[in-house]
Amino acid sequence: MAYQLLGTEVDDFNLNSLLDFVVKSARAGERNIIISQNLHGIYTYHKKSSEELKELYSIAKKRIDGMPIVWLGKALGYPLEKENRLTWVDLMDPLMERVRDEGLKVFYLGADEASVSKGVHVLKERFDGLQVNYRHGFFDQRKESTENKHVIATINAYKPDVLIVGMGMPRQEKWIMASKDQLNAPVIMTCGAAIEYVAGTVSTPPRWMGRTGLEWLYRLQENPNRFWFRYLIEPWYVFRLAANDLRRARSRV
Repeated sequence: MAYQLLGTEVDDFNLNSLLDFVVKSARAGERNIIISQNLHGIYTYHKKSSEELKELYSIAKKRIDGMPIVWLGKALGYPLEKENRLTWVDLMDPLMERVRDEGLKVFYLGADEASVSKGVHVLKERFDGLQVNYRHGFFDQRKESTENKHVIATINAYKPDVLIVGMGMPRQEKWIMASKDQLNAPVIMTCGAAIEYVAGTVSTPPRWMGRTGLEWLYRLQENPNRFWFRYLIEPWYVFRLAANDLRRARSRV
């Protein structure tokens, strides 16, 4: 079920319902795009949005990827719990296990060559029999570029059931929207830096920090130059959206 908040919406997936949804969509050949919904994504949607991003948000399922969204949803009276927050750190292994057991194929597009090749190697060792192919995410994304056409052709030749795209927001979302009608993959998921965590090229925050909503603090101290604006400036804009939601909720009581 989808809930309205912060000028957009979120879906109330938990781990089992999301995995079931992916498998069902893949088996039916039903196109579904699943994006990550967190504070950074909401800020980007409102402040740096394009027609492509708006269109994607209108058709995609939105997996909750941030405890503040769960907390706000609960404050608005929605039946959201911590189990509805799914990061790729928690999702990757269960998803790979499930698609392996279901005999489905995965293609991972994103990261640098060293990270994605090592990450995919780790996944293959971890899940014997997993069908997964990959391509790094550094290429000319212009729709008519030779390189972009080659990437799409490579994906389509593999015929994945699940395409995972991890090239950072909004680059990955814009590429999906520009390419979706040419892609032969029923399920498309955005994932940010998921494969870097698997490869170990980006360190994984302790899971207690994720469960308590403090994962951002770990990332900030690990890479302050990259994350200071995302975690120290962007939330103030989102807090204003949250305050508006709470005011409207109280006025309906």
